[in-house]
Amino acid sequence: MIIDFLFTLNFYEAIILFTLLISCLYYLATNYSSNKWYNIFKPSYLYTLLILFYCVIGPIFSSADSDGSIIYRATDHREYYQVGLFAAFISYFSFQIGFNYKNNFSIKSFGLNKLKINNLNKDNVLFIHKWAERIILFTWICQIIIYGSSLLNTIIFIQNVSPIQESIAGYQGSFTAYISYAVNFFIPGLVLMFISLLKGSREYNKFIFYLLSTTGLFLTLGFRYRLFLLYFPLFLIYFFYKKIKPSIKILSIGLTSAFLILGLVQVTRSYGEGLNFNIKTEETIYKNPENQKSLLSMSFKAAFFDSNIFNTSGALISKTPKEYEHVGLAPVLNAIALPIPRKLWPNKPTGSYFVDIYRIIYEGVFWEIGAACLGFAEYYLAGGWIALILMNIFIGIFYKKIWQWFIHNFGDPIAQVTYSLYLGYLYILFSRGYLLQQLFIYFSIFIPLLYFSRIWNKRFN
Repeated sequence: MIIDFLFTLNFYEAIILFTLLISCLYYLATNYSSNKWYNIFKPSYLYTLLILFYCVIGPIFSSADSDGSIIYRATDHREYYQVGLFAAFISYFSFQIGFNYKNNFSIKSFGLNKLKINNLNKDNVLFIHKWAERIILFTWICQIIIYGSSLLNTIIFIQNVSPIQESIAGYQGSFTAYISYAVNFFIPGLVLMFISLLKGSREYNKFIFYLLSTTGLFLTLGFRYRLFLLYFPLFLIYFFYKKIKPSIKILSIGLTSAFLILGLVQVTRSYGEGLNFNIKTEETIYKNPENQKSLLSMSFKAAFFDSNIFNTSGALISKTPKEYEHVGLAPVLNAIALPIPRKLWPNKPTGSYFVDIYRIIYEGVFWEIGAACLGFAEYYLAGGWIALILMNIFIGIFYKKIWQWFIHNFGDPIAQVTYSLYLGYLYILFSRGYLLQQLFIYFSIFIPLLYFSRIWNKRFN
């Protein structure tokens, strides 16, 4: 079916697709084979993988058909495929231009790297562990406030398996959204605890308990990006500690396992209710004759489901500004209004521009609900091709500075934690094209880390 779809490509689609594919594969191969083991951990390496998954390979696996159609949300997106590929092509090379543009940033030494001899003694290791546990416990308090006595049900992520039959919900006031996003505090807390474990804290039982309970909570909430933002930095930290790059075998096993797990979550998840493995009798988005296939094959195909937002992105770009005008600074104004409660500013921006254009793309009743687009699509929606190019160049420059700061301060464990989280956050910038959501996620991950980083940095003054 995939081969049949490729034969339906027109000349321009084929040129863009295969140029992008070959460029990405060449970049991945040359950096992996580099004598510098850490080149595989460059931000540009991850960006290349994201382009491959979301724009090159994923959409074909998830929704392309042998007759050339690309069906998603009961809509054929084939007419938008070429412009979507072109936008991905421009975004990729704009990011690479930004990342390779400048090398002479002013970089300061951080934390332990200020010392002539890097000495992470036992006191420093326990100091990291202590602060990691403080962050985690504070986050659990926030979850108790939100969920009340139903918190244990929320941690048990499999539907119909619960030790509590009746529970009482917690706080449901005006600041519920802000407190609920504090669940992301678990991510920096656990990464900090993991690096202290590798450095000799020996708190294995605590780490495993916190990791499993957090994973259960994330699975119940149903947002897969949290699982990525948690486990991807842990993966990075391990190889930073070993100072090696993962072998092809480990990468293959890791990617395959991650695909199957994320696909399984996609097939069985229900937001706020956990995973339901009785998928043959329950109504799901996959309720069709294919449900008779094995759970393994369903999970593999579902692993590519998130790449369908590429199809929405192509449609959004195609219909702007022909059917919907550019929104200019609306995403920025919407984000600036973020900290102000709606009770204090009843008419603050709502971000309705996405809902409006999704309703143009998906004319069926309620098909726009849950629609999303890639980051570069929002840049285009705001200011056209110029905004798309400039934003990707800016992100490339920003991550080049983060990369050089990381290399300069590699010997400091908190620098490694910070970089690993920033690298994970690049996934959010690329795949979640909604500036307000991006800021919510950024602050909920980095506020505790930045606070601790200041304390850690002063420790070595």
